[in-house]
Amino acid sequence: MPTDEIGKLIVDGDIFIQDKDGQINKIAEIQNFESVQENNQDDAADAVRYAIEKEKSKSVSITITREASIQMQKMLGVQRITRKRFIKLLMGCGFQRNDAQNLAKMVHYEYKRYSPILVQMVIEWIIKSVEKENAQNEMSRDV
Repeated sequence: MPTDEIGKLIVDGDIFIQDKDGQINKIAEIQNFESVQENNQDDAADAVRYAIEKEKSKSVSITITREASIQMQKMLGVQRITRKRFIKLLMGCGFQRNDAQNLAKMVHYEYKRYSPILVQMVIEWIIKSVEKENAQNEMSRDV
């Protein structure tokens, strides 16, 4: 969403979001808000995050509807997904089905739930493990 449209969706500390049908719904209310257009904040979620970070020492309460909460969770990648969907996402990243199922078991044991952000965490963990293993192999070759 372009930055100039954000100004229309944030009015007097109220944050609105426009759905696909064009209806505008109020999703949050901020007591103190400063314009952050110079930081290229182009999203309602970024505006909420900015307001919370700005008011760290104070208590901030945000009231959002269930639909807006689900939409924001999807946007941030933290909504719950099924085990089957989690495995499909891993397979979409190039894992074989058996490997994806084993990784899903590990994630369930550790986190008790599945979300798209955990797919990213698994991939980053594997990349770090491979890099660490490659570094150890190089050190053993040099010796």
